[in-house]
Parts: sequence; structure tokens; C-alpha cells
Amino acid sequence: MSRITQEFTITGIVQGVGFRPFLFDVASSLGLKGYILNQGNAGVRLVLQGETEALNQFSKDLELKKPPISYIESVLVNNANDDTVFQGLEIRKSEQGRGKGLTLPPDIATCDECLEDMRNSKIKKYWNYPFIACAHCGPRFTTVTSLPYDRERTTMSQFPLCVEGLPSCVQEYENVKNRRFHAQTFACKICGPQYFLCDENYNIVPTKSFRDILNIVAKRVERGDIGAVKGIGGVHLACRADNDETILRLRKAKGKRKNKPFAVMVPNLSIIEDFFNLTQTEKTLLESFRRPITLLERKEGQDNDFLSKQVAPGLTNVGFVLPYSGIHHLLFDYIGEKPLIYTSGNPSNVPMSLNNEKIFEQLGSLADFFLLHDRPIYQRADDSVIRVHGNVSKIIRRARGYVPEYLPLPFKVDLPAAIATGPELATTGAILRGNRIFPTQHIGNVTHLETFNFLKDAVFHIKSLLQIKDSEVEFIACDTHPEFITSKYAKELASQFKIPIYPIQHHFAHALGLMAENGIQPEESVVVISTDGVGYGLDGNIWGGEILACSYDGYDRVGHLKYQPMIGADRCTKYPARMVASMLLYELGNKEGEEVLRRLNLENDLEYGETELKTLITQFNKAEGRFPTGLIPLTSSTGRVLDAISYVLGACKIKTYRGEPAMRLEGLASRGNPESVKLNVRSFEKDGMIIIDTSRLLLDVLRLVQEGNNKKDIAAKAQIELGREFANIAVNEANKRSVKKIGLTGGVAYNNSISMSVKNHVLKENLVFIEHQLVPPGDAGISTGQLVGALFKYLSSN
Repeated sequence: MSRITQEFTITGIVQGVGFRPFLFDVASSLGLKGYILNQGNAGVRLVLQGETEALNQFSKDLELKKPPISYIESVLVNNANDDTVFQGLEIRKSEQGRGKGLTLPPDIATCDECLEDMRNSKIKKYWNYPFIACAHCGPRFTTVTSLPYDRERTTMSQFPLCVEGLPSCVQEYENVKNRRFHAQTFACKICGPQYFLCDENYNIVPTKSFRDILNIVAKRVERGDIGAVKGIGGVHLACRADNDETILRLRKAKGKRKNKPFAVMVPNLSIIEDFFNLTQTEKTLLESFRRPITLLERKEGQDNDFLSKQVAPGLTNVGFVLPYSGIHHLLFDYIGEKPLIYTSGNPSNVPMSLNNEKIFEQLGSLADFFLLHDRPIYQRADDSVIRVHGNVSKIIRRARGYVPEYLPLPFKVDLPAAIATGPELATTGAILRGNRIFPTQHIGNVTHLETFNFLKDAVFHIKSLLQIKDSEVEFIACDTHPEFITSKYAKELASQFKIPIYPIQHHFAHALGLMAENGIQPEESVVVISTDGVGYGLDGNIWGGEILACSYDGYDRVGHLKYQPMIGADRCTKYPARMVASMLLYELGNKEGEEVLRRLNLENDLEYGETELKTLITQFNKAEGRFPTGLIPLTSSTGRVLDAISYVLGACKIKTYRGEPAMRLEGLASRGNPESVKLNVRSFEKDGMIIIDTSRLLLDVLRLVQEGNNKKDIAAKAQIELGREFANIAVNEANKRSVKKIGLTGGVAYNNSISMSVKNHVLKENLVFIEHQLVPPGDAGISTGQLVGALFKYLSSN
């Protein structure tokens, strides 16, 4: 048999996942010789020499035996014109290659093997050492300053590997048979970063060992103290999840956190199985290397003291997360099998601080003690949040464990780069590189300067990792709302780079993200239901309950929820009573409408009581039915309708966080029987548009309440019927256009009842239902859709 030489180029997630040691093991086991070379974004290059049969087997083993956290996108194999006779197999020093991809993985939960080492008192260097890691686990994205992924380009560069241990960290790093071979973020207690404990005045608490620190922290948590714990991508506030007094104190200290749910960390899933439903899909997610916060539904009738009712007031689901770093596991070793609040360590609407001094400045009034460390965090990353519908995962917040993974577009794109700035709330930015979209980690609401600066930093960090030159950026994409901070920023970037800017309508951007992740081709059309709280409409009104016939080139708006006035504009979002008043006055007129408002005692739920109600009615009368006006815009928002129903059913009287009325309505509905009440949502045609009559829906809900029906049953029925009518219109439009696929997107797609109602009706009509799994349905997915829409505008104009 003849010896041949082949060159392999492998792209995908192939850095920081133990990929080169894996390649070395497979190649050496087959007797192959040559070299393995990390080429940064260009992937991994191998030149291998050996028998043809061995090289063929190597190609098969690549996919069959690859590390579980790696991802192979492509393997190019060419016969090499090389007369070199290799004497052995080696891993060569990395090169800085440029490619269209990003080979860096996200941050990875601590693996079981490292946990065994951490708890093994015989391995002194790792025993109780919280920063333990290897080539298969540990921080990645949050530590990397640039590529290729080597230690000197991470925040571990200031911690040189030791030569003292047995074996030393240098020996482990250089031993290709060791799982810490070329693991860039590992260290031990001799050479690595360290935790230290500070009191509420930022004075270091003197201790003799890390075990002393853990004992002190456990005792302070047990007595009800709140701790700031620095981790992988930021700092968390931790406290007992069964202590009402502590949680209420935390809510008050965080500000604007009166009712917003907290995430709960538990040491294992066995302690919650008696109280919460747990499907195999949810279990797999929770235990995956990504370790997202996953929303779980309470078991009906399980009213107990396992969790304080202050964790998630008014809701039937709670977000749980399992430990994902060494410090988490060690804390539970000392605290025991108790649930802990584990929430982002920041005042509301401001990004987490990363520097230790800044952390104390930011959290000095929130935390009773500080458990900090001296390893720098280069990029902050919140915990990701997931909700499962059936067996389908919906990403609510995409950050740690997911970023910087990309979305591959289902069509060829020959374009170097582009940037999207996202919406204004729940924002992410995104970068287009070839046919791949790289969203940033979750940013938040950029109405605060610190958060806006975070967005800019995150976008340009991804741009830097992708090695994109300014001259390669072809266009900027943004929202069509001219007053969004992100839209103004997009104009600045377009001016700076001297390139075009393409605003993409908000609900169309939602649809485009959905289409791209579901493999819709450029020649295809789909019908998409795009539903949320607010988005700038091209007719100047506020959209949010839209049925769109879409292709990548554009859309037709074929239906929507009936326009409703919002007397006092944004005050209707905070006070659902105002939305109820607006809808009833608009439908019933001044006299009858006011009578109904009085019967509801609606003034009791307005900030200024009777005075505000009178002013509200006066404003309505002055408009004389001519809407919109400056103080009374019109909206087709699904969110506002759900808010109004939530108020009438007593689920929520005032909004204290985004989406609260609708979320509480869903919680109420989850315990109801929709079959026990009769309610139908109706539509009518106006100017060629199908309009869903939400005024009649609200009146029907009021009638059912007055008739003495169970409010839980009414809530359940209202959601199902609204979803069914959305689907009915979409199905009719799809049949009219010979379209086979219907999708659901927008923030309302997180509502399980509405989502399943739409899905079931579409499938019943023998059409294909497309839904989100990779791109967040909410505003965090907008930047992805903006890039897709802008790409087709760019291509059509060039």
C-alpha cells in the first residue's frame, strides 16, 4: 500500500473544546504522521501522511468521535503536493488566520471530571479550587481578548502556569495525553486566580483558608444575608430563596424590582421534582454544558414553603439554573441542598460592573458581603433564559452558553460584513460575516447610557474577533423608528464608514429572523403572525398584532388587531386601567363607557384616582373621535389587549416590569378550564384588511365576569380564542396565496397558550408551522432580522 499526504482544513467550533488533542489522538492511533495547526478564524489545518485506508478512517472518525462541545461545519480534504517525509506527529504553534467564521465556543459549565478533581483531597492543587477547568470546560468567550485562542490572548495571561505542582500545570498543559493539554483558561491554587471575601464596607475579611471563606459565606447566607458573588461573566446577588424578608429587602434595594421574578439556583434537580413539572427536554437543557435558566411550571396544588412566594409573585413558573462554575458547586457543598436566589448583580436597567472596585460602588447598598476574585472579565455575559413549549426551546435571553455561536443563513451570501444595531428594548446587536450572523450577548434596554455603551462595546468586540476591517462593512441595519437611540447610532456608523443604512420595520424584522432560522429560501413566501407590545408602524401608528405575507424582499400587511386609542400614550403601558378605559370609551362612547368604568371602580387603580379618570375622559372627548392625536396614539398591540384583559380579570392592576400584566394573565389562565365558558373572537374586513375585533373581545370578557364565570376559565378561553383567530386569518391568507408555511414570532410567542393555539390550528389545516428555536422570538432577535432584511435591500440596489 502506498503512502500519501493529505491536507485537511476543518472549520466550525474547533478552538477551546479539546479539538487539537482529539485530532492528535485519532491521527496517532491510526499511525498517521505530520502536523496540526490552529489557524484562528480560518479553522484547524492538518497535513497528515500515511496509508490511504488510515486517512479514510481518520475522515470517518472526525464526526463520529469529535468532542461533544465541538461543532464541525466543514472539512476540506486535498491531496498535498509535498515530498516531505514526516517522522512524527506534532501540534504546531498557532497562526492568526482570517476566515468567515468564529471558531471560539461559548463559556462551558464545569465538567464532571473537573468536579471530581476539585473534591478530591488527594489532589492538593485542585482540592476546593473554584477556578478548575480543562480543555472541555470553563470560561471561553468572557475571557478572550482576541484570536487565535491562546492563553496570552485571554484574561488568564496574567496568571503564568506553575512548575511546582505534581504534576505541574506546565506539564499538564504540554502533555498531549492530558485533558488540560492546551487548555487556555485552567490554573491551580498555586498559580491561578483567587477568591477573597469582603464585608459591606469593602474591607477584606481575614481568613486562613478558602474553606474558612466558604464556611463564613454559608453562615451568612443561612442567616438571611445577601451576597455579591463574582463569577464567569459578571457578578450575581445570592440569598436564600425561601426567606420572604430577605427577598423583599433585595427587591427594594435593586429598585424597580417590586414583582419581577428572580432566578433560582439549585444544587440538583431532585430537590425540585416534587414541586415543579420537569420534562425530558427541560432536564436535558438544564444539565447541558450551556446551563441556561429554564422556566418550569409549578405542579398544581403544590403550595409549600420550598420557595418564597416573593420569588415570582403571581406567576406559575419559576426560572431554575444548575451550578455551572466551581464556586457554585462549592457554595452548595457548604450551604446544603437549599434553593438560592441567583440574580444579576446590578441595579435595575444598568449593566453589571466587572471591575472589583466598580462592583462595590454599584452594589454597596445591595449586598451585605462580597465574594470577589482577581481574574479579569473581558466581556460580561448574563445567564441565558429558555422556555420550552412542548419539546421546542424558546430563547428569551441569549448570552452565557450560547454567545458567540452564529446563525448560518440558508442561502449563499458573498458579502464581507455588515452591522445591525437592534431595537431599543431587550436589545442585541449583530454582525453579518458572509452567510453567518453573529448576534451579541443580551444587552438590555439602551435607554440608559451605560447600557448603550455596552451595546457599542459588544458589537465591536464581535467585529474584532471576526477580524473585520472597517472597509469591509458594506451597510448598517436598524429599526425604522427614527427616535430610537439605536437608529441614531446606526446613522452615526453609516456616516463614519460612508456606507448605506437600511431601516427595517420592527415586525418584519421579527418575521425575517424566524424565516432565516427555519431555512426559508429566497424564492419562498410565508405568512407570519408577528405579535408583541410595541413597534413603529409605517402608517405612523403603533403596531403589535400583525399578520404579514412575507418574502425576504418585503411584506404585505394583510391583517391586524383593531386599532385602539391609548389615552395618555405610554401611561397605558404602566397602568392597564388606562388601556381598559381607552378601549371602552372608544367602543361604547362617552356616556355608556363612563358608566362601565364607574362600575369597575377603575379610578382606584389610577395613580391620581378620580382626578385622573376625569382628565382621561376629558382628553378622549376633546379628540372628538379623531385619532391619533399627540396624546392619544393608536395601537394594534397584542400586548396592550392582553394587559386590558389581565386588568379586568384581576390578574394585574399595575405593571412593575415589562410584560407583567400579560405574564400574570397567562399564570391565571394556566389553572383554568377553557371549555367551561363560551367566547368567540371575531374579525371584520375594512379597506381590504382583516381586522380582529379586540373591542368585542374585551366586552365579552366583561360579560363573562358579570355572569359569575370563573376568571381562570375566562383567561384560558380568551388566550386560546385570540390565538385561534390569528391562525384562522393566516391560514386563509396562506391558502389564497398558495403558501404552505405559517409562522409565529414576537414577544407574545412566549405565551404557551397562544403559541400552541396558533400551532394546533395551522397543523390541523395541513400546513407547516415554523417557530423559533435559535433566534429569540422577542426583541433580542430583532438585530438578526434587521441584517437579513437589509441584506436583500442591499443586494437589490447593487
